Amino acid sequence: MTRLRIRVSAWTLALLPAIVPAVSRADEPPPLDLAALLEQAEGSNPEILVARARLQASEHVSTQLEALPDPEATVAYTNDSLTAFTLGDSPDSELTLGWKQEVPYPGKRGLAGDVARGDIAVLASTLDAARWRVRAGVKSLYAELLRVGRTTAILGESRKLLLAYQESARARYESGDGILENILRAQTEVAKLDAELAILAQERRSLEVRLLGLLGQSADAPVGPALAAPRVEAPDRAAIEAIALARSPEIRTLQSAAVRGGLRVDLARRSLKPDFIWSAAYTNRGDLDPMVMGMFGLRLPVYRKQKQAEAVVQAEFDLEAARLEVEASEVVVLAEIRDLLAQAGRAEVLLRLYGESILPQARSTLDAAAASYGAGRTEFITLIDDFLMVLTYEINVETQRAERVKALAAAEPLVGTDLVLPGTDDALNTAQGGSDG
Repeated sequence: MTRLRIRVSAWTLALLPAIVPAVSRADEPPPLDLAALLEQAEGSNPEILVARARLQASEHVSTQLEALPDPEATVAYTNDSLTAFTLGDSPDSELTLGWKQEVPYPGKRGLAGDVARGDIAVLASTLDAARWRVRAGVKSLYAELLRVGRTTAILGESRKLLLAYQESARARYESGDGILENILRAQTEVAKLDAELAILAQERRSLEVRLLGLLGQSADAPVGPALAAPRVEAPDRAAIEAIALARSPEIRTLQSAAVRGGLRVDLARRSLKPDFIWSAAYTNRGDLDPMVMGMFGLRLPVYRKQKQAEAVVQAEFDLEAARLEVEASEVVVLAEIRDLLAQAGRAEVLLRLYGESILPQARSTLDAAAASYGAGRTEFITLIDDFLMVLTYEINVETQRAERVKALAAAEPLVGTDLVLPGTDDALNTAQGGSDG
């Protein structure tokens, strides 16, 4: 019997449309471009659009708060009779035009504008955090689609090899050299592969829907295959942690909130000061001499213990809470980064072990089993077990490759920098166990 081996190559991956029933090649959507997906997500993702709209709205608040309160204009008329118009005839009849303006204590309006600009900084960091979360989600889903596609190709090619084993077992059985159990075992394994292919098809559909959701598209939009493996940066933990403390959108959002909290304390303290009120009026008395009036007053914080002083205490506690949140966030972010880098490192180690020793040895074992079975020196069950072992390892390689990308992508919103980059279509290298980056 000829020697049979499981080899996943560029040719194997090219067979994917033939392995999984799909639309004709002419109607098949083009392969996914990770760079284009990221650009599309930033332009149409609902979460990003909401955060951007809120930021744009906040940019129009400071000028409102820095403006003077709207003045009050009044018109009043006093008549000296119920039966006749007496303006000009009676000194008690008059038409008065009044103007009243409240002027906050110096610095209040500027501080209110500063607080509003502090809101802008918080919302800008919130938008940045949303962008990184969405980008990480797109990269993770792309990695999963790539895993599903390659695993589907592996299972499809393995199914062909298993059918060849089944025919060999059938030929031996019909010649009297084999047993029926071998045929039934092969048929069972073929059915299991069919079930796995069905599960992968459903899993791909679920991934497509989630990806389209991040892109702000209809769930019915076509999604092409993922072919190009992303490139990954080899991060140094110390460098990544330093970058995270300086650029993490989550930490920067909380830092901006703390700065805004300090401005709110200043504004609350300035609110202890009285506001000013001035008014002027012009009185027309007809043929009599007109009168003018001017007034200056104060809005006194006479209930400052119940109001303004309490507002100061509240703002100070809010500021302390914001500063504590920054400190706690730094600890949490660093812990999460270390965990994610550990996951990526573990996947990288496993990929190296699979590529350098486990898979080559398993493939050699399968080659030897196939040759021995062809020569009648090995039981069919041994051949099938070795075949399934190689298949399991091939699938594990794709799983670990995806896990590595997902772990690094999940770290990006914490770090505020790209650790996973769009790659080129290097299907041959990656399928044969080559590095992703």
